Amino acid sequence: MITVTRACLLTLLCIAMVGCAAAREEQKAAMNAPTANVAGTWTGNAGQGGSSLPVTMTLAQTGTNLTGNLSVAGRPDVSGEVKGSVTGEIVKLSTATTTFAQLRAQQDTMTGQSSIGQVILRRQK
Repeated sequence: MITVTRACLLTLLCIAMVGCAAAREEQKAAMNAPTANVAGTWTGNAGQGGSSLPVTMTLAQTGTNLTGNLSVAGRPDVSGEVKGSVTGEIVKLSTATTTFAQLRAQQDTMTGQSSIGQVILRRQK
């Protein structure tokens, strides 16, 4: 019985380690990708659980530096002027009061985690 339990725990540990290594490799690949062009207007949603709020963000890009404006419906505490940077496909954004998000930009889609939950944005054309 103990041997079976140990074998199951060892198997689960190995699976978790492989999953973590894959996530690290994906993050590394995103950071080493060519610098994404994220200038423009982005719209979508942010939130967690069953609560999702509309988001509109306008970004200007100079090299790897970002500036712009963020509007999260009903959340003036995370809305306003944003500054940030882009490294490869990884976008990091902060407002005057908080680090808002780390997102991954892939073509006309940005996804990731923010201070208010999961973010999914699409570039407007």
